[in-house]
Amino acid sequence: MRKQRIQWLVVAASLFCLAQPAWAASEPIVYQDVLDSVGESYPGELSMPSTPERSNIRIVRRGKQAVTTPSEQLPTRIDADKMMYNGTSGDVAADGNVVVIQGNQTLLANRIEGNTKTTEYHTANGPYRYLEDGGRTKDLTGDVMTYRTSDRHFDAGHTQGWSDPYYIKGQNITYNGEEGHIQKGMFTTKHAMAFKHTPDFRVEGEDIKIYPGDKVIIKKPSFYIKNFKLLSLPSYTKSLRGDKQSRVSIFSLIPTPIYNSDDGFGLHGSTDIPMGKHGEAYIDYRLYSKAGFKPKVGYRYYLPWGTASLGYSKESNEYNDEPVWIEKLGELRIDTHAYHISDTPFTIRGGANIGYWKEGNVKGTHKQYYTEVSHDPLKLWENANIRLFTGYERDYYSYDNSVRSMPYWGGRFSAKVSPRVDAWITYNQRNITYNNSPYLFDTTEIPKELIYGGRLKLSRLDDISVSVKNDINKGEIDSVYYTWHRDLHSFDLYLTYKAHSDNNTWKIQVVGKDF
Repeated sequence: MRKQRIQWLVVAASLFCLAQPAWAASEPIVYQDVLDSVGESYPGELSMPSTPERSNIRIVRRGKQAVTTPSEQLPTRIDADKMMYNGTSGDVAADGNVVVIQGNQTLLANRIEGNTKTTEYHTANGPYRYLEDGGRTKDLTGDVMTYRTSDRHFDAGHTQGWSDPYYIKGQNITYNGEEGHIQKGMFTTKHAMAFKHTPDFRVEGEDIKIYPGDKVIIKKPSFYIKNFKLLSLPSYTKSLRGDKQSRVSIFSLIPTPIYNSDDGFGLHGSTDIPMGKHGEAYIDYRLYSKAGFKPKVGYRYYLPWGTASLGYSKESNEYNDEPVWIEKLGELRIDTHAYHISDTPFTIRGGANIGYWKEGNVKGTHKQYYTEVSHDPLKLWENANIRLFTGYERDYYSYDNSVRSMPYWGGRFSAKVSPRVDAWITYNQRNITYNNSPYLFDTTEIPKELIYGGRLKLSRLDDISVSVKNDINKGEIDSVYYTWHRDLHSFDLYLTYKAHSDNNTWKIQVVGKDF
């Protein structure tokens, strides 16, 4: 076996990498997407998210873009049974059990031919397999592929496999460095994928175009649940502008069965439609047998430093563990990203909103502004970290002309005690000066709240958890929650028993994973 180093770059995954839009601020920006969720990035979040089901706000570092070596300059190792290279012409060929490794990328093939001067390479004599990160983020197989390192042009025949977060299949796949194209393609997710049977759900399209950081356009899409065709459309466009780590779901348009014991059985669906250069319309709906139709519709605009949105929604919260629904008519929100303060681990964010709220007979204009300081998680020891926060929120209610001033602070500690055991402690303190909210929807029930608990994994599909909520002002336990969670492949089942001195209750919830 001979070994030789040449210039090579294999990027089948480039088609599915979603880059930051070019219109964003020219100063280098790094998004810490691994922290981006309401529960982790913003532990003191008191307001409902301004967009359906997810926040578009990100943790941002400015001017700290890591300097990376261009892929074509990375050292490349090729192992093969036989290898030929002509230094004059630049022609190169490797035969038999070819293994090409460059950085985190690996290509396996029977034969590879190419030219170091034209920078174009292709596989021959049988199938290829391409992996990134050992297959964790990419694991694709196909019959033939061609790639040019000079302009990142990628061309492949029949291809299928894993490209995080989807399993994909297509007859012809191309990528020109700016946009991708799949003919007769299919998408499904890891939770829906059934390796011996038909996926639980999938989307098929005759022609799929992907514009990284902007949108995906599917011509003649068909949405399937197993082998039942649920829906067909002439065309479907899905926005990618608010995506984080390729986590936007193209399946959200499918009406998904949902259930919780408070609202009953229902269907849930949503989609985002690009409008203009930087904006998109969003539609999110839930139809419950008990609670009725609960929509969220509106328009959001992506600013270089945050998100602005205007919309109508019916949203729920809990008061005394009972659902409370509020109607928000024409609510305008502006929320900034969370920016690191200079080179420190501390972050600051803020926002303001105004809208008309209606909750039963309580109705009127609601105005709010807030600001919050937090930081990256502090690692205490292996698999254990803590995150603290402090902030200020001020609300104005025209219903009774009241004003609520609410400085708040707290933190969350979490630890993985063992592969099967997790533990956490959370403290939230909301210092309400003289008024609470006239709406039950955003009433603070326990101003000083301590929650601790743990989770035990019983099997591959089951775990149980216990969570204890303490009212610090009263010096007593408010309630204890016992939850059994069952993995139902494409769905999660939660069965919760709440022990309370006044009322013991059971609650059931079924939630789709990829919608």
